[in-house]
Amino acid sequence: MSPVLVNIGCGSVWHPDWINLDVRPHSPSVQTWDVGNGLPFEKGQVDVCYASHVLEHFTQEKAKRLLLECHRVLCPGGIIRLAVPDLEGIVREYLRVLARAEAGEPRATEEYEWITLELLDQLVRDTSGGEMERYLRTQARNNTEYVIGRIGVGAMTYMEPGRHSSLSSESNRCGDLSIMSKIVRTIRSLVPELKGCLVNGDHEALRIGRFRLSGECHQWMYDRFSLGQLITQCGFSDAQVCHAHDSRIGQFASFGLEVTDGKVRKPDSLFMEAIKPAGKYLDRSAHTPC
Repeated sequence: MSPVLVNIGCGSVWHPDWINLDVRPHSPSVQTWDVGNGLPFEKGQVDVCYASHVLEHFTQEKAKRLLLECHRVLCPGGIIRLAVPDLEGIVREYLRVLARAEAGEPRATEEYEWITLELLDQLVRDTSGGEMERYLRTQARNNTEYVIGRIGVGAMTYMEPGRHSSLSSESNRCGDLSIMSKIVRTIRSLVPELKGCLVNGDHEALRIGRFRLSGECHQWMYDRFSLGQLITQCGFSDAQVCHAHDSRIGQFASFGLEVTDGKVRKPDSLFMEAIKPAGKYLDRSAHTPC
């Protein structure tokens, strides 16, 4: 029997040998599913759970719920693999570039502007794409090698004139879109009643609030210590940092989910894997034991 492989919040990166889930599918091969409602599997039914650049779009509490769901559906000995933006790596690079910029080194100012955006923009933005997309479209051609080295060749998409892709295209995976849609529908149904109530910037506050619920923004960031702690708290063991080219998942490289044509798709990532132990259950009064 073939292993059951689940790609959670796959965005535009999926493989037909996997069960690919996304709240906004890019392909008929991807199943529409809001992972905020859990995972559509029975206990112990899955061999591998994989989520790339999904966890950071959740609050810490929602991220924990998702990992508990992964623990529930995985069979004993099953593998979880996570990829998230690497907070430690970004901060170390920020400090390195800051020192170079202060020393007046050539090109350091351009690199400093990008790494600051990489660290902060997706946490604080209030419009789709934010300052990162504006930089990629208007300034990145002067700093191409550095930017591609940081976030991968996908950056070229935004540098090409006439392209209308948005940095939001790979976000919105965490399921909060469904919440936002309900809020928008409710607000629209109440517009006549609200017209006299919204004053002093309330319209802008509503716009920002709706955007912040869209799923595009990062709600948290992780380093190897905090991600390892979270994974362990959710009942997994043997959490290990790995590389895009390495995995305990059989034939993982052949699926092309993280490496294509020998190049890492998201080089700014922290990759971590862990195992669901056999015969161990979490003592968790607020949750059904996994």
